[in-house]
Amino acid sequence: MIGRLIPLGAIAFLFPNPSPILALTPPPAIPPEVTLEESWKSLLNLTPPPLPPLLDSSLYIPLPTHTPSATLYGHLAYAEAPDGDLVAVGNGQTLRQSAAFQFEAMVSAAAADGVQLVPLSGFRTREAQHHVFYAIADQRGQTLQQRARYAAPPGHSEHHTGYALDIGDGAAPTHDLRVSFENTPAFRWLTANAATFGFELSFPENHPSVNYEPWHWRWVGDAESQQLFHQSP
Repeated sequence: MIGRLIPLGAIAFLFPNPSPILALTPPPAIPPEVTLEESWKSLLNLTPPPLPPLLDSSLYIPLPTHTPSATLYGHLAYAEAPDGDLVAVGNGQTLRQSAAFQFEAMVSAAAADGVQLVPLSGFRTREAQHHVFYAIADQRGQTLQQRARYAAPPGHSEHHTGYALDIGDGAAPTHDLRVSFENTPAFRWLTANAATFGFELSFPENHPSVNYEPWHWRWVGDAESQQLFHQSP
């Protein structure tokens, strides 16, 4: 009959070995003599001690935290080029494949005109830039603001992108990485011809944040590299 209650004993045969219900055991209480503060201290004691701080606290600099166009001392933030896209361009230096192809074509064209273009420094990691920025600033007694006129902080160098490099004149190595490079046949040739291969001077004489670097050139030969370097801070 629908709705009629069935006595529990009538269905007991369906559960021949009923299991007793296990009572939940409450977790052991923290001994009253151990305070909350002491329990946190015991956890902290398990953590390895931090590295010793740098002697000069001014060496700490903030990293970009929001937009790709964040700047530090006037330098834009850049991600490192992926290892798989880097190829050799001579003299132990590497560039991204697209920039490397055009750089090699530019070297060949310059050689045909009797000019020897030498790659001095191409792709550079954050670790390498850390030395270029901090160690040299310390050696020269420069503040970080002063150093930023000559080199970018780690994470903010065009060299990280794999699209930029420093170029020298193989026939005039005494002018490498010097403003006097502007007096070499290599610089004059680059000024007249580099744009044909997609390269432009990164830091001309009127640059607002970085001193004049006639040896530092970057490749802007495709949409990605142009967007990367021509973004507004």
